[in-house]
Amino acid sequence: MDPSGQDRELEQLLGGMIDAGVATAAAAAFGRPRRIESAAVAGHTRCEQGRTVRLTDRFDLASLSKPFAATLALSLDQQGLLPLETRLGDLWGADVAARLADRTLESLLRHRAGMRAWTPLYRRSRDPGATVRYLFSDDALEDRRERYSDLDYIVWGLSVERALGRNYDALLRKTVLRPLGLNGVVREPGERSSVIESSLDNDREIALAADQGIRIATLPRVSPGVAQDGNARFLGAHAAHAGLFGSVSHLFELASEWLAPTKVLSGERVQRALGGGRSFALGWTRPTVRGSAGPALSRRSFGHLGFTGGSLWVDPAESRILVLLAHRTSSRADLAPWRRRFHRLALG
Repeated sequence: MDPSGQDRELEQLLGGMIDAGVATAAAAAFGRPRRIESAAVAGHTRCEQGRTVRLTDRFDLASLSKPFAATLALSLDQQGLLPLETRLGDLWGADVAARLADRTLESLLRHRAGMRAWTPLYRRSRDPGATVRYLFSDDALEDRRERYSDLDYIVWGLSVERALGRNYDALLRKTVLRPLGLNGVVREPGERSSVIESSLDNDREIALAADQGIRIATLPRVSPGVAQDGNARFLGAHAAHAGLFGSVSHLFELASEWLAPTKVLSGERVQRALGGGRSFALGWTRPTVRGSAGPALSRRSFGHLGFTGGSLWVDPAESRILVLLAHRTSSRADLAPWRRRFHRLALG
Protein backbone atom coordinates (compact mmCIF):
# COMPACT_ATOMS: atom_id res chain seq x y z
CA MET A 1 0.00 0.00 0.00
CA ASP A 2 1.28 3.50 -0.81
CA PRO A 3 2.16 5.76 2.13
CA SER A 4 -0.82 8.06 1.62
CA GLY A 5 -3.13 5.04 1.67
CA GLN A 6 -1.59 3.86 4.92
CA ASP A 7 -2.06 7.30 6.43
CA ARG A 8 -5.75 7.29 5.45
CA GLU A 9 -6.34 3.83 6.92
CA LEU A 10 -4.56 4.81 10.10
CA GLU A 11 -6.59 8.01 10.36
CA GLN A 12 -9.79 6.02 9.90
CA LEU A 13 -8.77 3.56 12.62
CA LEU A 14 -8.04 6.35 15.10
CA GLY A 15 -11.26 8.10 14.14
CA GLY A 16 -13.08 4.85 14.87
CA MET A 17 -11.67 4.88 18.40
CA ILE A 18 -13.03 8.37 18.95
CA ASP A 19 -16.43 7.56 17.41
CA ALA A 20 -16.69 4.39 19.53
CA GLY A 21 -16.24 6.48 22.66
CA VAL A 22 -13.15 4.64 23.95
CA ALA A 23 -10.77 7.61 23.56
CA THR A 24 -11.00 11.38 23.46
CA ALA A 25 -7.83 11.86 21.44
CA ALA A 26 -5.29 9.66 19.70
CA ALA A 27 -2.05 9.87 17.72
CA ALA A 28 -0.14 7.00 16.14
CA ALA A 29 2.86 6.23 13.97
CA PHE A 30 4.79 3.23 12.73
CA GLY A 31 7.97 2.67 10.80
CA ARG A 32 11.59 1.64 11.07
CA PRO A 33 14.32 2.97 13.37
CA ARG A 34 14.41 6.77 13.15
CA ARG A 35 12.10 6.74 10.08
CA ILE A 36 8.36 7.15 10.58
CA GLU A 37 6.54 5.72 7.56
CA SER A 38 2.95 6.51 8.47
CA ALA A 39 1.32 8.74 11.08
CA ALA A 40 -2.13 10.10 11.89
CA VAL A 41 -4.16 11.83 14.61
CA ALA A 42 -7.81 11.96 15.65
CA GLY A 43 -9.94 13.76 18.22
CA HIS A 44 -9.97 17.21 19.72
CA THR A 45 -8.55 18.91 22.76
CA ARG A 46 -10.51 21.00 25.26
CA CYS A 47 -7.95 23.82 25.16
CA GLU A 48 -7.77 26.43 22.42
CA GLN A 49 -11.47 26.14 21.50
CA GLY A 50 -11.26 22.40 20.97
CA ARG A 51 -8.60 22.37 18.27
CA THR A 52 -7.70 19.16 16.43
CA VAL A 53 -4.99 16.96 17.91
CA ARG A 54 -1.50 17.43 16.42
CA LEU A 55 1.31 14.90 16.08
CA THR A 56 3.52 17.14 18.18
CA ASP A 57 1.08 17.14 21.11
CA ARG A 58 2.20 15.52 24.34
CA PHE A 59 0.15 12.87 26.12
CA ASP A 60 0.35 11.67 29.71
CA LEU A 61 2.62 8.65 29.19
CA ALA A 62 1.71 7.01 32.52
CA SER A 63 3.63 3.69 32.69
CA LEU A 64 5.19 4.33 29.29
CA SER A 65 7.59 6.28 31.51
CA LYS A 66 9.09 2.93 32.59
CA PRO A 67 11.03 2.25 29.34
CA PHE A 68 12.72 5.62 29.86
CA ALA A 69 13.77 4.44 33.32
CA ALA A 70 15.08 1.17 31.87
CA THR A 71 17.12 3.11 29.31
CA LEU A 72 18.66 5.15 32.11
CA ALA A 73 19.42 1.97 34.07
CA LEU A 74 21.25 0.36 31.14
CA SER A 75 23.25 3.52 30.50
CA LEU A 76 24.31 3.83 34.15
CA ASP A 77 25.33 0.18 34.15
CA GLN A 78 27.20 0.61 30.87
CA GLN A 79 29.13 3.58 32.28
CA GLY A 80 29.99 1.70 35.45
CA LEU A 81 28.16 4.29 37.56
CA LEU A 82 25.57 1.92 38.99
CA PRO A 83 25.77 -1.82 38.15
CA LEU A 84 22.48 -3.62 37.69
CA GLU A 85 23.61 -6.37 40.06
CA THR A 86 23.84 -3.91 42.98
CA ARG A 87 21.95 -5.31 45.99
CA LEU A 88 19.39 -3.17 47.79
CA GLY A 89 20.93 -4.11 51.10
CA ASP A 90 24.27 -2.69 49.96
CA LEU A 91 22.61 0.65 49.13
CA TRP A 92 20.19 0.98 52.00
CA GLY A 93 21.67 -1.13 54.79
CA ALA A 94 19.46 -1.95 57.77
CA ASP A 95 16.57 0.10 56.32
CA VAL A 96 15.66 -2.78 54.01
CA ALA A 97 13.48 -5.70 55.07
CA ALA A 98 15.49 -8.93 55.22
CA ARG A 99 13.54 -10.47 52.34
CA LEU A 100 14.37 -7.51 50.11
CA ALA A 101 18.02 -6.95 51.01
CA ASP A 102 19.38 -9.53 48.54
CA ARG A 103 17.23 -8.32 45.63
CA THR A 104 19.14 -6.45 42.94
CA LEU A 105 18.35 -3.33 40.96
CA GLU A 106 17.89 -5.54 37.94
CA SER A 107 15.25 -7.64 39.72
CA LEU A 108 13.23 -4.47 40.28
CA LEU A 109 13.40 -3.52 36.60
CA ARG A 110 12.28 -7.05 35.63
CA HIS A 111 9.40 -7.06 38.14
CA ARG A 112 10.98 -9.92 40.07
CA ALA A 113 11.55 -8.33 43.47
CA GLY A 114 8.34 -9.63 45.04
CA MET A 115 6.79 -6.23 45.78
CA ARG A 116 3.13 -5.26 45.83
CA ALA A 117 1.76 -4.19 42.48
CA TRP A 118 0.56 -0.83 43.82
CA THR A 119 -0.39 1.06 46.94
CA PRO A 120 -1.38 4.72 47.53
CA LEU A 121 1.90 6.06 48.88
CA TYR A 122 0.28 9.48 49.17
CA ARG A 123 -1.98 8.00 51.87
CA ARG A 124 0.56 5.73 53.54
CA SER A 125 3.21 8.41 54.07
CA ARG A 126 3.45 12.17 54.46
CA ASP A 127 7.09 12.70 53.47
CA PRO A 128 9.90 10.96 51.49
CA GLY A 129 11.39 9.45 54.64
CA ALA A 130 8.14 7.75 55.57
CA THR A 131 7.73 6.59 51.97
CA VAL A 132 11.10 4.84 52.05
CA ARG A 133 10.31 3.20 55.39
CA TYR A 134 7.09 1.78 54.01
CA LEU A 135 8.61 0.58 50.73
CA PHE A 136 11.32 -1.34 52.58
CA SER A 137 8.96 -2.93 55.09
CA ASP A 138 7.50 -6.43 54.93
CA ASP A 139 4.08 -4.89 54.28
CA ALA A 140 5.23 -3.78 50.81
CA LEU A 141 6.18 -7.35 49.85
CA GLU A 142 4.17 -10.28 48.54
CA ASP A 143 4.87 -13.98 48.04
CA ARG A 144 4.67 -13.81 44.25
CA ARG A 145 8.16 -13.34 42.83
CA GLU A 146 7.21 -12.15 39.31
CA ARG A 147 4.46 -9.55 39.21
CA TYR A 148 4.07 -6.25 37.40
CA SER A 149 4.64 -3.58 40.01
CA ASP A 150 4.80 0.20 40.12
CA LEU A 151 6.57 -0.11 43.46
CA ASP A 152 9.48 -1.91 41.77
CA TYR A 153 10.25 1.15 39.67
CA ILE A 154 9.63 3.59 42.51
CA VAL A 155 12.15 1.74 44.69
CA TRP A 156 14.59 1.57 41.78
CA GLY A 157 14.34 5.33 41.19
CA LEU A 158 14.85 6.16 44.87
CA SER A 159 17.82 3.77 44.96
CA VAL A 160 19.43 5.51 41.99
CA GLU A 161 19.04 8.85 43.76
CA ARG A 162 20.62 7.45 46.93
CA ALA A 163 23.54 5.94 45.04
CA LEU A 164 24.33 8.93 42.82
CA GLY A 165 23.14 11.88 44.90
CA ARG A 166 20.90 13.49 42.25
CA ASN A 167 17.16 13.43 41.75
CA TYR A 168 15.73 11.07 39.19
CA ASP A 169 14.54 13.68 36.68
CA ALA A 170 17.95 15.39 36.59
CA LEU A 171 19.70 12.07 35.91
CA LEU A 172 17.18 11.14 33.22
CA ARG A 173 17.60 14.46 31.43
CA LYS A 174 21.40 14.34 31.47
CA THR A 175 21.86 10.66 30.63
CA VAL A 176 18.96 9.83 28.30
CA LEU A 177 16.78 12.71 27.16
CA ARG A 178 19.47 15.17 26.03
CA PRO A 179 21.66 12.60 24.21
CA LEU A 180 18.58 11.32 22.35
CA GLY A 181 17.30 14.81 21.56
CA LEU A 182 14.20 14.29 23.68
CA ASN A 183 14.12 17.56 25.60
CA GLY A 184 10.39 17.75 24.90
CA VAL A 185 9.77 14.80 27.24
CA VAL A 186 8.94 16.51 30.53
CA ARG A 187 7.10 16.22 33.80
CA GLU A 188 4.17 18.66 34.19
CA PRO A 189 4.64 20.61 30.95
CA GLY A 190 4.58 24.36 31.32
CA GLU A 191 3.26 24.94 27.78
CA ARG A 192 -0.31 23.75 28.24
CA SER A 193 -1.29 24.37 24.61
CA SER A 194 0.82 21.36 23.53
CA VAL A 195 -0.71 18.94 26.05
CA ILE A 196 -3.68 16.63 25.56
CA GLU A 197 -5.99 16.57 28.58
CA SER A 198 -6.91 13.32 30.29
CA SER A 199 -10.58 12.57 31.00
CA LEU A 200 -9.79 9.99 33.68
CA ASP A 201 -10.59 10.48 37.34
CA ASN A 202 -9.15 8.34 40.16
CA ASP A 203 -11.81 5.62 40.25
CA ARG A 204 -9.29 2.82 39.62
CA GLU A 205 -7.05 3.98 42.47
CA ILE A 206 -10.11 4.16 44.74
CA ALA A 207 -10.95 0.53 43.98
CA LEU A 208 -7.37 -0.72 44.40
CA ALA A 209 -6.97 1.16 47.68
CA ALA A 210 -10.27 -0.22 48.99
CA ASP A 211 -8.91 -3.74 48.45
CA GLN A 212 -6.12 -2.76 50.88
CA GLY A 213 -8.54 -1.29 53.43
CA ILE A 214 -7.70 2.31 52.54
CA ARG A 215 -10.31 4.94 51.68
CA ILE A 216 -9.48 7.57 49.05
CA ALA A 217 -11.67 10.52 48.17
CA THR A 218 -13.02 10.88 44.66
CA LEU A 219 -11.07 13.48 42.70
CA PRO A 220 -12.06 15.20 39.46
CA ARG A 221 -9.97 14.73 36.38
CA VAL A 222 -6.64 16.47 36.63
CA SER A 223 -5.70 19.71 34.94
CA PRO A 224 -3.82 19.56 31.60
CA GLY A 225 -0.16 18.75 32.13
CA VAL A 226 -0.66 17.16 35.56
CA ALA A 227 -0.06 13.41 35.87
CA GLN A 228 -3.16 11.26 36.28
CA ASP A 229 -1.20 8.81 38.48
CA GLY A 230 -1.56 9.75 42.16
CA ASN A 231 1.82 8.38 43.23
CA ALA A 232 3.53 10.25 40.39
CA ARG A 233 1.95 13.49 41.59
CA PHE A 234 3.03 12.73 45.16
CA LEU A 235 6.64 11.82 44.30
CA GLY A 236 7.14 14.48 41.61
CA ALA A 237 10.67 14.53 40.19
CA HIS A 238 11.53 11.39 42.19
CA ALA A 239 9.00 9.16 40.38
CA ALA A 240 10.48 6.64 37.94
CA HIS A 241 7.31 4.63 37.31
CA ALA A 242 5.08 7.29 35.69
CA GLY A 243 4.55 11.03 35.33
CA LEU A 244 6.29 11.88 32.04
CA PHE A 245 4.57 13.62 29.12
CA GLY A 246 5.66 13.03 25.54
CA SER A 247 4.64 12.80 21.90
CA VAL A 248 4.56 10.03 19.32
CA SER A 249 7.95 11.07 17.93
CA HIS A 250 9.49 11.02 21.42
CA LEU A 251 8.49 7.41 21.96
CA PHE A 252 9.53 6.53 18.43
CA GLU A 253 13.04 7.86 19.07
CA LEU A 254 13.34 6.01 22.37
CA ALA A 255 12.28 2.75 20.71
CA SER A 256 14.72 3.39 17.86
CA GLU A 257 17.57 3.44 20.36
CA TRP A 258 16.56 -0.01 21.59
CA LEU A 259 16.18 -1.42 18.10
CA ALA A 260 19.30 0.23 16.65
CA PRO A 261 21.52 1.44 19.53
CA THR A 262 23.83 4.30 18.58
CA LYS A 263 23.63 7.17 21.09
CA VAL A 264 23.00 5.92 24.62
CA LEU A 265 22.83 2.12 24.61
CA SER A 266 24.99 -0.70 23.30
CA GLY A 267 23.75 -3.73 21.38
CA GLU A 268 25.18 -6.06 24.02
CA ARG A 269 23.32 -4.29 26.86
CA VAL A 270 20.06 -4.32 24.91
CA GLN A 271 20.30 -8.04 24.15
CA ARG A 272 20.98 -8.78 27.79
CA ALA A 273 18.03 -6.67 28.88
CA LEU A 274 15.65 -8.35 26.45
CA GLY A 275 16.78 -11.88 27.34
CA GLY A 276 15.68 -14.00 30.27
CA GLY A 277 12.57 -13.90 32.38
CA ARG A 278 9.08 -15.04 31.50
CA SER A 279 6.46 -12.32 31.23
CA PHE A 280 8.86 -9.38 31.48
CA ALA A 281 12.16 -8.27 30.02
CA LEU A 282 14.13 -5.45 31.65
CA GLY A 283 11.88 -2.43 31.16
CA TRP A 284 9.41 -4.16 28.88
CA THR A 285 6.62 -6.71 28.72
CA ARG A 286 6.43 -9.65 26.31
CA PRO A 287 3.61 -10.11 23.78
CA THR A 288 0.58 -12.35 24.12
CA VAL A 289 -1.82 -13.20 21.31
CA ARG A 290 -4.89 -12.38 23.40
CA GLY A 291 -3.42 -9.23 24.88
CA SER A 292 -2.81 -5.82 23.36
CA ALA A 293 0.01 -7.07 21.13
CA GLY A 294 -2.13 -9.58 19.23
CA PRO A 295 -0.99 -12.11 16.61
CA ALA A 296 0.54 -9.61 14.18
CA LEU A 297 3.66 -9.08 16.30
CA SER A 298 6.40 -11.71 16.41
CA ARG A 299 7.32 -13.59 19.58
CA ARG A 300 10.55 -11.56 19.70
CA SER A 301 8.58 -8.36 20.18
CA PHE A 302 8.70 -6.26 23.33
CA GLY A 303 6.52 -3.37 24.41
CA HIS A 304 4.72 -1.49 27.14
CA LEU A 305 1.32 0.03 27.92
CA GLY A 306 0.28 3.16 29.79
CA PHE A 307 -2.83 3.32 31.97
CA THR A 308 -4.01 6.55 30.33
CA GLY A 309 -4.26 4.71 27.01
CA GLY A 310 -0.89 4.64 25.21
CA SER A 311 1.11 1.72 23.90
CA LEU A 312 4.57 1.18 22.40
CA TRP A 313 5.67 -2.03 20.70
CA VAL A 314 8.91 -2.94 18.98
CA ASP A 315 9.26 -5.95 16.66
CA PRO A 316 12.93 -6.83 15.99
CA ALA A 317 11.93 -9.58 13.54
CA GLU A 318 10.43 -6.94 11.24
CA SER A 319 12.59 -4.01 12.43
CA ARG A 320 9.39 -2.12 13.15
CA ILE A 321 8.25 0.37 15.78
CA LEU A 322 4.57 0.91 16.55
CA VAL A 323 3.42 3.84 18.72
CA LEU A 324 -0.19 4.48 19.66
CA LEU A 325 -0.88 7.29 22.11
CA ALA A 326 -4.43 7.83 23.33
CA HIS A 327 -6.31 9.19 26.29
CA ARG A 328 -9.11 6.80 27.02
CA THR A 329 -12.50 8.02 28.16
CA SER A 330 -12.66 5.92 31.33
CA SER A 331 -10.73 3.24 33.18
CA ARG A 332 -13.21 0.69 31.79
CA ALA A 333 -12.62 1.60 28.13
CA ASP A 334 -10.90 -1.40 26.48
CA LEU A 335 -8.25 -0.33 23.98
CA ALA A 336 -6.79 -3.81 23.42
CA PRO A 337 -8.89 -4.56 20.28
CA TRP A 338 -7.90 -1.22 18.76
CA ARG A 339 -4.23 -1.81 19.50
CA ARG A 340 -4.40 -5.22 17.80
CA ARG A 341 -6.06 -3.63 14.75
CA PHE A 342 -3.34 -0.99 14.67
CA HIS A 343 -0.64 -3.66 14.73
CA ARG A 344 -2.31 -5.58 11.89
CA LEU A 345 -2.45 -2.41 9.82
CA ALA A 346 1.18 -1.54 10.52
CA LEU A 347 2.54 -5.03 9.82
CA GLY A 348 0.07 -6.16 7.18
